[in-house]
Amino acid sequence: MQSTVREPATTNMYKGVSTAYTLIVVSYWTLAFSGYWAFGSGVQPYILSSLTVPRWAIVMANIFAVVQITGCFQIYCRPTYAHFEERIQAKNMAYRAWLWRLMYTSAYMATITLVAAAMPFFGDFVSVCGAVGFTPLDFVLPALAFLKAGKLPKNLGLRRTVKALCCAVAVLFSAIGVLACIGAIRAIVLDVKTYKFFHDM
Repeated sequence: MQSTVREPATTNMYKGVSTAYTLIVVSYWTLAFSGYWAFGSGVQPYILSSLTVPRWAIVMANIFAVVQITGCFQIYCRPTYAHFEERIQAKNMAYRAWLWRLMYTSAYMATITLVAAAMPFFGDFVSVCGAVGFTPLDFVLPALAFLKAGKLPKNLGLRRTVKALCCAVAVLFSAIGVLACIGAIRAIVLDVKTYKFFHDM
């Protein structure tokens, strides 16, 4: 990525990443706060299930969700695809390798899509994954990695402020991750009482 950005690459990448995260935070927080304000604690895990009008907005939001999930799906399934491709190469199946790749990846996608659709209270499982995986990776680890890299300002006062801010972010989001995990597990325990396959479909 750095080689495709005009010089100075780090400055321009920082601007791009900062803009992207700002847009993400603003859009997600706006949705979270307005959804809770409109529906209270009765909001569905998939917020579009709580809406009935306008129909065109719901359709567009679902289309955007599919586009986002398709991209995420490709990123997070890449290690599995790499494993499939290594097995194909190990068995010297160069003949029609694209066909084997298509069969493996299609079968894998169909299987995990079926499992995800069949799982009841899927939103609760996504919450556990977010609390255990995404919160540490997106918030805690970057703050700690920045401190470990040691590229702190030379000014002593500013250096202490940056260290305190990074530590505060790491501690705050660690606590949020733990509380979110507890809440998600509690929701799963409560939802087990109404267990049905394909419940969210």
